[in-house]
Amino acid sequence: MSIKILKAGLQMTLQGAPFQGHRHLGMPAAGAADSLSLALANCLVGKSHGAIALEITLTDAIFEIADSCLIAVVGSAKSVRINGEEMLQHQTRPVVAGDSLHIGPSHAGCRTYLAISTEIRADELLGGRSTCLAAGLGGFHGRALKDNDIVPLSQETTTGIIDRTTPRALRPHFSDDHVLRVLPGPEANGPIESPIGDLCQKSYLVGARASRMGMMLEGAPLGTEKVSDMPSAAVFPGTIQLPPSGHPYLLGPDAQTTGGYPRIAQVIRADRHLIGQLRSGSRVQFVQTTTERATEIYREKLSLLTPWLGQIDLW
Repeated sequence: MSIKILKAGLQMTLQGAPFQGHRHLGMPAAGAADSLSLALANCLVGKSHGAIALEITLTDAIFEIADSCLIAVVGSAKSVRINGEEMLQHQTRPVVAGDSLHIGPSHAGCRTYLAISTEIRADELLGGRSTCLAAGLGGFHGRALKDNDIVPLSQETTTGIIDRTTPRALRPHFSDDHVLRVLPGPEANGPIESPIGDLCQKSYLVGARASRMGMMLEGAPLGTEKVSDMPSAAVFPGTIQLPPSGHPYLLGPDAQTTGGYPRIAQVIRADRHLIGQLRSGSRVQFVQTTTERATEIYREKLSLLTPWLGQIDLW
Protein backbone atom coordinates (compact mmCIF):
# COMPACT_ATOMS: atom_id res chain seq x y z
CA MET A 1 0.00 0.00 0.00
CA SER A 2 1.21 3.50 -0.77
CA ILE A 3 0.39 7.08 -1.68
CA LYS A 4 2.10 8.81 -4.61
CA ILE A 5 3.21 12.44 -4.46
CA LEU A 6 2.38 14.03 -7.81
CA LYS A 7 3.24 17.53 -6.62
CA ALA A 8 5.18 18.06 -3.40
CA GLY A 9 5.23 21.85 -3.35
CA LEU A 10 7.61 24.02 -1.35
CA GLN A 11 8.31 21.63 1.54
CA MET A 12 6.42 18.47 2.39
CA THR A 13 7.71 16.17 5.12
CA LEU A 14 6.58 13.27 7.27
CA GLN A 15 6.03 14.62 10.78
CA GLY A 16 4.56 13.39 14.04
CA ALA A 17 5.67 13.51 17.65
CA PRO A 18 9.01 15.23 18.31
CA PHE A 19 12.21 13.49 19.36
CA GLN A 20 12.46 13.58 23.14
CA GLY A 21 15.31 13.07 25.59
CA HIS A 22 18.16 13.50 23.10
CA ARG A 23 18.98 17.21 23.14
CA HIS A 24 22.19 16.45 25.03
CA LEU A 25 23.28 14.63 21.86
CA GLY A 26 22.56 17.72 19.77
CA MET A 27 19.33 16.24 18.38
CA PRO A 28 16.65 18.86 17.63
CA ALA A 29 13.05 18.20 18.60
CA ALA A 30 11.72 18.23 15.02
CA GLY A 31 8.16 16.86 14.79
CA ALA A 32 5.04 18.62 13.56
CA ALA A 33 5.42 22.40 13.58
CA ASP A 34 1.74 22.76 14.55
CA SER A 35 1.04 19.98 17.03
CA LEU A 36 -2.63 20.92 17.49
CA SER A 37 -3.53 20.69 13.80
CA LEU A 38 -1.68 17.37 13.62
CA ALA A 39 -3.63 16.01 16.60
CA LEU A 40 -6.97 17.10 15.15
CA ALA A 41 -6.21 15.50 11.77
CA ASN A 42 -5.04 12.24 13.35
CA CYS A 43 -8.12 12.08 15.59
CA LEU A 44 -10.40 12.12 12.55
CA VAL A 45 -8.80 8.94 11.16
CA GLY A 46 -8.59 7.15 14.51
CA LYS A 47 -4.90 7.63 15.24
CA SER A 48 -3.00 8.88 18.28
CA HIS A 49 -2.25 12.60 18.37
CA GLY A 50 1.46 12.16 17.59
CA ALA A 51 1.14 9.66 14.73
CA ILE A 52 3.02 10.39 11.51
CA ALA A 53 1.17 12.50 8.92
CA LEU A 54 2.16 14.60 5.92
CA GLU A 55 3.05 18.22 6.71
CA ILE A 56 2.51 20.56 3.72
CA THR A 57 4.02 24.05 3.68
CA LEU A 58 2.46 27.08 1.94
CA THR A 59 2.05 25.83 -1.63
CA ASP A 60 -0.44 23.35 -3.04
CA ALA A 61 0.14 19.60 -3.19
CA ILE A 62 -1.32 16.79 -5.29
CA PHE A 63 -1.54 13.09 -4.40
CA GLU A 64 -2.62 9.90 -6.11
CA ILE A 65 -4.32 7.41 -3.80
CA ALA A 66 -3.20 3.81 -4.40
CA ASP A 67 -5.45 1.98 -1.92
CA SER A 68 -8.72 2.50 -0.09
CA CYS A 69 -8.36 4.31 3.23
CA LEU A 70 -9.69 7.20 5.28
CA ILE A 71 -8.13 10.65 5.13
CA ALA A 72 -8.52 13.97 6.94
CA VAL A 73 -7.07 17.41 6.28
CA VAL A 74 -6.55 20.13 8.88
CA GLY A 75 -4.59 23.34 8.48
CA SER A 76 -4.11 26.52 6.50
CA ALA A 77 -5.01 25.25 3.01
CA LYS A 78 -7.51 27.38 1.12
CA SER A 79 -9.21 24.37 -0.46
CA VAL A 80 -9.18 20.57 -0.64
CA ARG A 81 -10.53 18.59 -3.61
CA ILE A 82 -10.93 14.90 -4.38
CA ASN A 83 -11.26 14.21 -8.10
CA GLY A 84 -12.15 17.89 -8.51
CA GLU A 85 -14.93 17.75 -5.92
CA GLU A 86 -14.69 20.05 -2.92
CA MET A 87 -13.83 18.33 0.36
CA LEU A 88 -14.27 20.01 3.71
CA GLN A 89 -11.48 20.13 6.25
CA HIS A 90 -12.08 18.71 9.72
CA GLN A 91 -14.06 15.76 8.36
CA THR A 92 -13.19 12.10 7.81
CA ARG A 93 -13.37 11.19 4.14
CA PRO A 94 -13.05 7.72 2.53
CA VAL A 95 -10.97 7.47 -0.64
CA VAL A 96 -10.34 4.60 -3.02
CA ALA A 97 -7.56 3.53 -5.35
CA GLY A 98 -7.11 5.95 -8.23
CA ASP A 99 -8.54 8.99 -6.46
CA SER A 100 -6.71 12.28 -6.93
CA LEU A 101 -6.35 14.55 -3.90
CA HIS A 102 -5.49 18.23 -4.37
CA ILE A 103 -4.69 20.31 -1.29
CA GLY A 104 -4.63 24.00 -2.18
CA PRO A 105 -2.10 26.62 -1.10
CA SER A 106 -2.28 28.29 2.29
CA HIS A 107 -4.83 31.09 2.47
CA ALA A 108 -3.62 32.33 5.85
CA GLY A 109 -1.11 30.57 8.07
CA CYS A 110 1.60 28.28 6.79
CA ARG A 111 1.02 24.54 7.22
CA THR A 112 -1.58 21.85 6.53
CA TYR A 113 -1.67 18.22 7.72
CA LEU A 114 -2.89 15.21 5.78
CA ALA A 115 -3.64 12.25 8.06
CA ILE A 116 -4.22 8.76 6.67
CA SER A 117 -5.92 5.90 8.50
CA THR A 118 -3.29 3.46 7.22
CA GLU A 119 0.02 3.69 9.09
CA ILE A 120 2.63 5.69 7.21
CA ARG A 121 5.97 3.93 7.15
CA ALA A 122 8.79 6.23 8.21
CA ASP A 123 12.43 5.74 9.13
CA GLU A 124 12.88 5.31 12.89
CA LEU A 125 15.71 6.78 14.92
CA LEU A 126 16.15 7.29 18.68
CA GLY A 127 12.59 6.18 19.26
CA GLY A 128 11.12 8.76 16.87
CA ARG A 129 10.00 8.74 13.23
CA SER A 130 9.56 12.43 12.38
CA THR A 131 11.78 14.08 9.79
CA CYS A 132 14.77 16.04 11.09
CA LEU A 133 15.83 17.93 7.99
CA ALA A 134 18.96 19.47 9.50
CA ALA A 135 20.38 16.05 10.34
CA GLY A 136 18.90 14.22 7.35
CA LEU A 137 17.28 11.64 9.62
CA GLY A 138 13.86 10.06 10.11
CA GLY A 139 10.76 10.45 7.98
CA PHE A 140 11.24 9.69 4.29
CA HIS A 141 15.01 9.06 4.09
CA GLY A 142 15.59 12.18 6.19
CA ARG A 143 14.51 14.59 3.47
CA ALA A 144 11.60 16.58 2.14
CA LEU A 145 9.36 14.73 -0.27
CA LYS A 146 9.69 15.33 -4.00
CA ASP A 147 7.43 14.96 -7.02
CA ASN A 148 6.82 11.29 -7.89
CA ASP A 149 7.97 9.98 -4.51
CA ILE A 150 5.95 7.01 -3.32
CA VAL A 151 5.30 6.95 0.43
CA PRO A 152 4.84 3.37 1.68
CA LEU A 153 1.91 2.51 3.93
CA SER A 154 1.44 -0.54 6.11
CA GLN A 155 -1.23 -3.15 5.48
CA GLU A 156 -2.99 -2.25 8.72
CA THR A 157 -5.65 0.47 8.88
CA THR A 158 -8.01 1.83 11.49
CA THR A 159 -11.55 0.51 11.33
CA GLY A 160 -14.96 1.46 12.64
CA ILE A 161 -14.74 5.17 11.75
CA ILE A 162 -17.10 6.12 8.94
CA ASP A 163 -17.70 9.80 9.46
CA ARG A 164 -16.28 12.16 12.06
CA THR A 165 -16.26 15.95 12.27
CA THR A 166 -14.18 18.19 14.54
CA PRO A 167 -16.43 20.26 16.85
CA ARG A 168 -16.46 23.87 15.66
CA ALA A 169 -15.26 25.16 19.03
CA LEU A 170 -12.02 23.21 18.61
CA ARG A 171 -11.18 24.28 15.06
CA PRO A 172 -8.17 26.63 14.98
CA HIS A 173 -8.61 30.02 13.36
CA PHE A 174 -5.91 30.69 10.78
CA SER A 175 -4.67 34.22 10.37
CA ASP A 176 -1.56 36.20 9.57
CA ASP A 177 -1.93 38.19 12.79
CA HIS A 178 -0.75 36.34 15.90
CA VAL A 179 -0.52 36.97 19.62
CA LEU A 180 2.08 34.84 21.42
CA ARG A 181 2.37 34.84 25.20
CA VAL A 182 5.89 34.76 26.59
CA LEU A 183 7.88 34.41 29.79
CA PRO A 184 11.18 36.18 30.55
CA GLY A 185 14.20 34.34 29.18
CA PRO A 186 16.80 32.62 31.35
CA GLU A 187 19.08 35.68 31.33
CA ALA A 188 16.40 37.98 32.80
CA ASN A 189 17.64 37.46 36.35
CA GLY A 190 21.32 37.23 35.56
CA PRO A 191 24.06 39.64 34.56
CA ILE A 192 22.47 40.18 31.14
CA GLU A 193 19.35 42.31 31.37
CA SER A 194 16.46 40.98 29.29
CA PRO A 195 14.59 43.61 27.23
CA ILE A 196 11.33 41.63 27.38
CA GLY A 197 9.39 44.77 28.26
CA ASP A 198 10.51 46.44 25.03
CA LEU A 199 9.82 43.22 23.12
CA CYS A 200 6.17 43.23 24.22
CA GLN A 201 5.62 46.93 23.44
CA LYS A 202 6.21 46.45 19.71
CA SER A 203 4.72 44.30 16.98
CA TYR A 204 6.87 42.46 14.46
CA LEU A 205 6.68 41.05 10.98
CA VAL A 206 8.15 37.65 10.18
CA GLY A 207 10.96 38.31 7.73
CA ALA A 208 12.10 36.44 4.65
CA ARG A 209 14.44 34.32 6.79
CA ALA A 210 11.78 31.90 7.97
CA SER A 211 11.96 28.11 8.18
CA ARG A 212 11.31 25.24 10.56
CA MET A 213 14.56 26.18 12.32
CA GLY A 214 13.41 29.68 13.17
CA MET A 215 12.56 33.13 11.85
CA MET A 216 13.92 36.64 12.02
CA LEU A 217 11.41 39.21 13.26
CA GLU A 218 11.46 42.59 11.55
CA GLY A 219 10.52 45.88 13.16
CA ALA A 220 12.12 48.57 15.26
CA PRO A 221 15.28 46.88 16.60
CA LEU A 222 15.63 46.34 20.32
CA GLY A 223 18.47 48.06 22.11
CA THR A 224 21.48 45.80 22.50
CA GLU A 225 23.61 48.00 24.76
CA LYS A 226 22.63 45.90 27.80
CA VAL A 227 23.06 42.53 26.10
CA SER A 228 26.07 40.74 24.73
CA ASP A 229 27.19 37.42 23.39
CA MET A 230 27.40 34.76 26.04
CA PRO A 231 28.69 31.20 26.32
CA SER A 232 26.50 28.77 24.41
CA ALA A 233 23.54 27.61 26.47
CA ALA A 234 20.45 25.48 25.95
CA VAL A 235 17.70 26.76 23.65
CA PHE A 236 14.35 25.22 22.74
CA PRO A 237 11.53 25.70 20.25
CA GLY A 238 9.88 28.97 21.20
CA THR A 239 13.06 30.56 22.56
CA ILE A 240 13.50 34.18 21.43
CA GLN A 241 17.12 35.23 21.04
CA LEU A 242 18.52 38.71 20.49
CA PRO A 243 21.47 38.90 18.07
CA PRO A 244 23.64 42.05 17.73
CA SER A 245 21.35 43.39 14.97
CA GLY A 246 18.64 44.00 17.57
CA HIS A 247 16.10 42.02 15.53
CA PRO A 248 14.70 39.13 17.64
CA TYR A 249 15.02 35.59 16.33
CA LEU A 250 12.23 33.12 17.20
CA LEU A 251 13.28 29.45 17.21
CA GLY A 252 11.09 26.78 15.62
CA PRO A 253 10.79 22.98 15.97
CA ASP A 254 14.05 22.24 14.12
CA ALA A 255 16.05 24.72 16.19
CA GLN A 256 19.56 23.89 17.30
CA THR A 257 20.00 22.72 20.87
CA THR A 258 22.38 25.48 22.02
CA GLY A 259 22.93 29.13 21.16
CA GLY A 260 25.19 32.01 22.14
CA TYR A 261 22.80 34.94 21.81
CA PRO A 262 20.87 36.14 24.88
CA ARG A 263 17.60 34.29 25.41
CA ILE A 264 15.29 37.24 26.09
CA ALA A 265 11.98 35.35 26.18
CA GLN A 266 10.30 31.96 25.80
CA VAL A 267 6.92 31.35 24.15
CA ILE A 268 4.66 29.49 26.59
CA ARG A 269 3.89 25.85 25.88
CA ALA A 270 0.19 26.44 25.22
CA ASP A 271 1.03 28.83 22.36
CA ARG A 272 3.99 27.05 20.75
CA HIS A 273 1.85 25.25 18.17
CA LEU A 274 1.02 28.69 16.72
CA ILE A 275 4.67 29.14 15.71
CA GLY A 276 4.09 26.47 13.06
CA GLN A 277 1.60 28.74 11.29
CA LEU A 278 3.88 31.79 11.07
CA ARG A 279 5.12 32.67 7.62
CA SER A 280 6.97 35.57 6.02
CA GLY A 281 4.79 38.64 6.39
CA SER A 282 2.87 37.39 9.43
CA ARG A 283 2.43 39.98 12.17
CA VAL A 284 3.34 38.96 15.73
CA GLN A 285 2.57 40.66 19.04
CA PHE A 286 4.14 39.29 22.21
CA VAL A 287 2.38 39.50 25.56
CA GLN A 288 4.23 38.82 28.81
CA THR A 289 2.66 36.50 31.35
CA THR A 290 3.77 34.69 34.52
CA THR A 291 4.90 31.12 35.08
CA GLU A 292 1.79 30.45 37.19
CA ARG A 293 -0.56 31.85 34.54
CA ALA A 294 1.27 29.98 31.76
CA THR A 295 0.63 26.72 33.62
CA GLU A 296 -3.05 27.61 34.05
CA ILE A 297 -3.41 28.46 30.36
CA TYR A 298 -1.91 25.13 29.32
CA ARG A 299 -4.20 23.19 31.67
CA GLU A 300 -7.22 25.13 30.45
CA LYS A 301 -6.38 24.37 26.82
CA LEU A 302 -5.91 20.66 27.56
CA SER A 303 -9.22 20.52 29.46
CA LEU A 304 -10.93 21.91 26.37
CA LEU A 305 -9.23 19.48 24.00
CA THR A 306 -9.12 16.18 25.90
CA PRO A 307 -12.87 15.35 25.72
CA TRP A 308 -12.43 15.15 21.94
CA LEU A 309 -8.77 14.23 21.48
CA GLY A 310 -8.13 12.17 24.61
CA GLN A 311 -4.97 12.57 26.67
CA ILE A 312 -2.60 14.68 24.59
CA ASP A 313 0.47 16.86 24.88
CA LEU A 314 1.19 20.00 22.93
CA TRP A 315 4.87 20.54 22.23
